[in-house]
Amino acid sequence: MNGMLDTVTSEILEVLPAGVMLADETGAVFYANRAALEYMGIDRDGLKEINVEGMIRQTSGKKDLMFRTRDRERITVRLSKIPLSNGCSAVILTDITEIHRLQQELLKMDKLATVGELTSGIAHEIRNPLAGIKTTAQALKEEMPENDHRAAYVTRIIIETDRLNKLLLSFFDFAKPKDLSIRTCDLKKVIEDAVFMVQDGARQNHVQIMEFYPPGTVRVQADSDMLQQVFMNICINAVQAMQSGGRMEVHLADRGPAVEISVKDTGKGIPENIRSRIFDPFFTTKPKGIGLGLSISYRLIKMHSGSITFVSGPQGTTFVVTLPKEVAI
Repeated sequence: MNGMLDTVTSEILEVLPAGVMLADETGAVFYANRAALEYMGIDRDGLKEINVEGMIRQTSGKKDLMFRTRDRERITVRLSKIPLSNGCSAVILTDITEIHRLQQELLKMDKLATVGELTSGIAHEIRNPLAGIKTTAQALKEEMPENDHRAAYVTRIIIETDRLNKLLLSFFDFAKPKDLSIRTCDLKKVIEDAVFMVQDGARQNHVQIMEFYPPGTVRVQADSDMLQQVFMNICINAVQAMQSGGRMEVHLADRGPAVEISVKDTGKGIPENIRSRIFDPFFTTKPKGIGLGLSISYRLIKMHSGSITFVSGPQGTTFVVTLPKEVAI
């Protein structure tokens, strides 16, 4: 009976979705089930390099570790150590990658909301005196003689107040996005219109644009104006990433209940040390940028219950937007 119980226990351990390791008094691991080996990206021969105490010290008390699986996928694993009566210990490894991702999403959304409230307040405080400056400048210009050399300075004031007003409108878009106006639309046309808007900039940068769409229409329920803004922001970034020429590829794929849009450039890529901040409000590497384009895009896609991600390397960057065909209102 004991032999049968050992066999059943071993079989159960091997098929458990959670990782299980057994370690002796020194922390040396003498057993790991299939899930644990998969999480750590090793085979059984690699167990001799594993020490439980060292792993736990590595977590600095948080008991969460990053691993690369055999498929090179990055996962977050939580360790739970359980002392056993014989002096050994069991360590349970739980894949919390999705939980960790959702926590990061919530933190990002909270951050966006907080910054949005602050931005809205500042924008309101600036907008009224800005309107007064423009009105006064326009009145001064109307009263000036036709050949007054000072008119050029007043005109510059009016132009700059208009520019600042556009900046404030971006702040308002970020702080308080409009409510979704959901209707059935042809996503292919939405993307084509967005790409058309960046063609002048692409020509100036000697960027070739290639578009790949499935045949027929691709119908989704969405706010077409918001989506056009998102894809225009992404395409503008792609074109600006290729100051010395290159190629931008736009792909639209039908994935059954969802659609996937990717925008790929052949620029130098996003430096690894700033990738985690790409969607942060007011973060920009451009001398004249304000860092709201991707933050606004991130929020608008989330309002559509979609996702926006990117991969980047020395050969370029690809942004991927996934959207459900139907949005719950």
